[in-house]
Amino acid sequence: MGFRKELGFWHVLFLTLGAIIGDAVAFIPVYVLGYDGPAGILSWIVAFLLIVPVALVVIELGTMWPRAGGIAYYPAKSNGPIAGSINGWSAFLGYALVTPSSIIAFVEYLAYYFPSLYKSGFLTILGIIVSAVIALITYLINNKHVGLIGNINNYLTVLKIIMVMIPVLALFAFFNAKNFNSPSLGGFMPVNLGAIGFFTAVTSTILAYAGFKQPVNYSEEVKDPGKFIPKAVIASLIITMIIYLVESIAFLGVTDKVISNPSQWSSLISLPYPYITALTSVRIPSNLLLIFIFLMIAGTIIASYTDALIYFGGASRVGYSLSVYDRYFPKIFSKLNKEGVPYISNILIFVLSIIYLLLLPSFETIFTVLIDAFIFSYAPLAISVAVFRSRYPNENRPFRIPAFKVLSPIAFVIGGLLIYWSGWSAVFIAGISVLIGLLFIIYYHKSVGIKRGDFIAGGWLPLYLISTMIISYFGSSNLNKIPFPYDNILFIIVSLMFYYWGYEAGKKYEY
Repeated sequence: MGFRKELGFWHVLFLTLGAIIGDAVAFIPVYVLGYDGPAGILSWIVAFLLIVPVALVVIELGTMWPRAGGIAYYPAKSNGPIAGSINGWSAFLGYALVTPSSIIAFVEYLAYYFPSLYKSGFLTILGIIVSAVIALITYLINNKHVGLIGNINNYLTVLKIIMVMIPVLALFAFFNAKNFNSPSLGGFMPVNLGAIGFFTAVTSTILAYAGFKQPVNYSEEVKDPGKFIPKAVIASLIITMIIYLVESIAFLGVTDKVISNPSQWSSLISLPYPYITALTSVRIPSNLLLIFIFLMIAGTIIASYTDALIYFGGASRVGYSLSVYDRYFPKIFSKLNKEGVPYISNILIFVLSIIYLLLLPSFETIFTVLIDAFIFSYAPLAISVAVFRSRYPNENRPFRIPAFKVLSPIAFVIGGLLIYWSGWSAVFIAGISVLIGLLFIIYYHKSVGIKRGDFIAGGWLPLYLISTMIISYFGSSNLNKIPFPYDNILFIIVSLMFYYWGYEAGKKYEY
């Protein structure tokens, strides 16, 4: 029994779009304005340019060796079990957290019509019960063959984009172009927000693009991964940038109806339903307004659910990879059912989702842990590409990164900066959570055995994570002993040092 190759191009495209355009569709396009005023719109373009090198790294790896849960496989193969356990655990933890956090977002928006589900930023008892039912449905769907999951996601992704964009486009009927540089609102880049605000906006927008890795986790089930994955990932990033740009611009056009002075830009971040606030601030006939509000709420609920659905399967496949390829998880997690799905791994994700919903029934509390655990695996993948180019120069590569000697270290630095920019609190919590992955070395040692070369090849990664925590502690997001931008410059230099350390160590490693 093996995985079924049932995913065609449209499945892969909508799998990527479905993972990227999640619940963030309802608030991140507005938050970037709250962080840096009208200049925040540029963050979508800057973030796109920053994420492309990282995406190219993921594409080359995913098409070179298509593996279920491949994000956890490549660093283990390039740099051994020390690096692999940390990277694999961070990917598993991050993906596993997306499902409950997306379900909480689902229920939070459902609470617009049923307020008894969510109060004061937390799920109520009834909200937890509803969330558990949604998690159960997600689990049952993910036990079916991947073609069915792909078809369901195709329809839901198209539906959510249409439903969200109709009320967004309606705002253009009330568009005020003066809001791009209104003196009464502080101009294009209000001085009270400045450069720090722009970097915060860029961090948020990069995270909004983050779902592009999911096709690689499903790559063993793609009919033609070498052909479909590159086209789908690049197309999805471009489509996402356009959608989010349109959303931000549409809201900016009516901002003068929502705020009245420069000091109020940051208040946009605290709006529970930003686009509903915008819709109710302009003169839309009441019957039409109710329809637009319903479309926005329903579209966001569907967007949250596609995130939960896709990442549930992605986390399950990472669990499979950690068992079959990396050997950090027991062999039982490698078992597939008759539908070609890792059903034991599915059970684990379902149980973890319920535990998270009970212990952390708030989107914000889960997101604090999720944010860095989710993106930590970006950096090690860049080293894997460089190591494989050296170690396996003649391996068939359907897609090759152009100028990889330049783009690969850039991708590594960007991956590190994504962690660093999230701030000391997130870096510390996620750093400790990710380092727990080293405990899986105990199981690995019992089943396979640790060699001296494993520490040489992968020892750089835990030290890099610890270095990130130290710089973040003394940097601009905490003690400010190393003020901005010097903390960023120091972090970039340190990151490049670790990149070349990891690359040289991986070249000599025998997997």
